[in-house]
Amino acid sequence: SAGKVGGKKRPASPAPEERPSKRVSIKGPSRTASKSVSSSSSGKPAPKSKVVKKLAKSPTPKIALTNPSAPVPMHVAIASIKESYPGRRQNKDLEGWEAECLKFMRQLMKHPWVSAERPKYIFHVPVPILFPEIRDSYAAKIEHPMDLTTAEAKLLQGVYPNAEEFISDIALVFSNAIAFNKEGHDVGDPMSCAYYEASTHLLKYIRWLSLEVIQSCLVDCSDSPVVESGSASDWKLTIRNRQMARKEMESIVFNDLLDKTEPGDKLSWGEQECEKLLKSLRHMSDYKRMGYFVQMNFPLDYTVFISKPIAWDKCQEKLKERQYNTIGETVADLRLIFTNALKYNEGARHQNKVSELAYDSAIHMSGKLEAAIDKMLLNVGDRLGRERIDMITSTREMEATERAEEEQRKQQWEKENPGSTVEVKTKLKIIHQRNSHRKKMTDFEFPFYDEEDDQVESHADSLQHAKALYEKQREARATMQDIALSVGIHVFRRHQERAAAKAWGYQMAYKAHTERIRIEKDKAAAKKEENSEEVPAKQNGACVLSALNDSSRKQIKMSIQKPKKLKRKLLFL
Repeated sequence: SAGKVGGKKRPASPAPEERPSKRVSIKGPSRTASKSVSSSSSGKPAPKSKVVKKLAKSPTPKIALTNPSAPVPMHVAIASIKESYPGRRQNKDLEGWEAECLKFMRQLMKHPWVSAERPKYIFHVPVPILFPEIRDSYAAKIEHPMDLTTAEAKLLQGVYPNAEEFISDIALVFSNAIAFNKEGHDVGDPMSCAYYEASTHLLKYIRWLSLEVIQSCLVDCSDSPVVESGSASDWKLTIRNRQMARKEMESIVFNDLLDKTEPGDKLSWGEQECEKLLKSLRHMSDYKRMGYFVQMNFPLDYTVFISKPIAWDKCQEKLKERQYNTIGETVADLRLIFTNALKYNEGARHQNKVSELAYDSAIHMSGKLEAAIDKMLLNVGDRLGRERIDMITSTREMEATERAEEEQRKQQWEKENPGSTVEVKTKLKIIHQRNSHRKKMTDFEFPFYDEEDDQVESHADSLQHAKALYEKQREARATMQDIALSVGIHVFRRHQERAAAKAWGYQMAYKAHTERIRIEKDKAAAKKEENSEEVPAKQNGACVLSALNDSSRKQIKMSIQKPKKLKRKLLFL
């Protein structure tokens, strides 16, 4: 029969033969509302009934199960955990570090593996609620259970005194998962391996995320332990830890090779991340500031101070031509744009207005670039980690499927031949497939003698054929190794001879050059001596005294005579 809840019509209850075997009741003091959860053989819960109007303020509601050993649907468990904290505040009421912690939580819940809409791994509710069969073993291994919904509810309730306590509880969620699934991971259980590897990656991811989002709570403490890399279960919100986390992300992201496409084709996801970095610098609000760095128009003396000029359009052209091999090369070129501007305008910014504007613009745009790099490092580092774990998981699943098929074939053979200990020839179809994914390390191919055989062979014949094929391949590889070794030795000797010839040529040229210089010097000295003999030396006035004191010089005779008296002739008229 149909009833009413909160003034709204409730959908009709199912027929007696379709009613579920378990019922979850949400009990309150004044009203009672029942909610049916289907428990079919497939284990899929029925869709929730919509209750538009909330109940009045009342004590904490409780979830009572008619069958305690039955699992509770996740949405019911989440609602129960939230209602157990009646003093929860609205998201808009949080301020300071609590608001940043809530932002961290929202970003974590957007992660593809823990998204509330379609989670790949469930960390939202306590494990014993979803898996009652492991309640005892979980309690024996885990002392302090924690889940994401409880941590968020405690944050909204105001239970945490600081941000580090909240981050510790979030880290505890994944640390518990690692500790509980370690034993199953060691023995190769698929579910334990999946949760162990996912928790290991998520623990590292939340460390990166917390140190990036909750920056207002970072302290400069040199005494606290430093987490350099890996999935640490506990860390402090310090500046040193943030620097180490950034260094770890850069080593992962910047050195990863891009999946390069052909020019004109659609960019790969790694190349799209490089394009996002370029576009982050061309926002309309930064049009004037970025105008100095877009085109390759530099002053005449720019190359005197800058050895490698570069601009934004040059980076875009290199990306279009697929010249970047890693994201790190793109980041290095973009950083070089503003480093060059700061270096060139450092000295002239106090005298030239344009240099001052360019210098300030370089500082501003460099900060925007680093913010975009921080965001990119977090996203790309997480994606690379997820791809690696997904590849490991898919490989493990393929191996498990192959083992299951092999076991099934074995059981079928034993069923068809009970009690038989002698090898029986079972007809199998052997198809030799060519390995099309083998990388060509050289410009020649090994002779694998692949033959397409569509005929039906016996098991013994197929084994004999495979053994003969293997022997041929091994002999061919040995022959090829000998040929490669001889070719390598010959090439090495040729290189040695060429290097020795070059060294001898350089030595002889140096000797000839030295001898030519010596001969030229001797000729110059001889010519100088000849010139000195032909031209007598000119004595200066300072040499007169030394000439007078020379005993071998000829003496100068001097005589003094009286002047003769001249008789005056008388002139007679």
